[in-house]
Amino acid sequence: MKIAYELNPPRIADDGRFDHRRLEKGMEVLRKRTSLLKRHAGGVHLTDSVLGVPRVSGVAAAAHIRKAAGGLKISCSLRTSDRNVITLSQAAVDAVMADVDSLLLLMGDAPTDGRASGLKPSQALSMLRNQGFDRKLKLDLSFPAKITDRSSPAIQAKLAARPRAFVTQSISSLFDLAEIVDLAKQNGIKVTACIMAPSEKNAQSARMIGLDWSGYEKEPAEFVKKAGRIAGSVLLTSPGSFKAGLQLLKELS
Repeated sequence: MKIAYELNPPRIADDGRFDHRRLEKGMEVLRKRTSLLKRHAGGVHLTDSVLGVPRVSGVAAAAHIRKAAGGLKISCSLRTSDRNVITLSQAAVDAVMADVDSLLLLMGDAPTDGRASGLKPSQALSMLRNQGFDRKLKLDLSFPAKITDRSSPAIQAKLAARPRAFVTQSISSLFDLAEIVDLAKQNGIKVTACIMAPSEKNAQSARMIGLDWSGYEKEPAEFVKKAGRIAGSVLLTSPGSFKAGLQLLKELS
């Protein structure tokens, strides 16, 4: 089973003001956490302004943690909701220069200022492939945690975009995951199952996305292992507690 761990780069500003010293401290925390992950994971995934709150971009952060990451593969989320063709291409070039392994195209939460480009992740992926970025970067797409309608336009658009892999939203059902893997395999697409570590400090994040982890809360390591056997690859997330996520990683390794 391949396993990667998700990290959030630091916020650009707190209380509406940029503070360079605070940013440097945040980046140092990110580097230290990356270094700790080397013993227990095969990769690190950097998010892109979760909840629409401006943070250091995952691609920019990748360049800063490359030395700390050692042999870890680095993947980055790339929001499309507030990017256009120019900024999309710029981010992809920056990813190549930072030696990023893969990009995860996702809509992302609405920007806090309410402005959005309307660029869909599947469209963005097709644009990057047409520009030849797939020769340097693995291009992945976000995918729901459950398939409600295989024939829906949204699902068909994701399939038509021909990503390297689907990266699911946080799952709570192995049955739902198996259905996703079945659909993906029929179309020559890999799957990475995203799983949130059950922790009191992650409870608010779980509520925000409607995640019910009661089915695996008591034995999260076993759930991750089973998901890994189904999908082959897992992305572990623990947005409210790095300690809880690292502990789960240690149990797995």
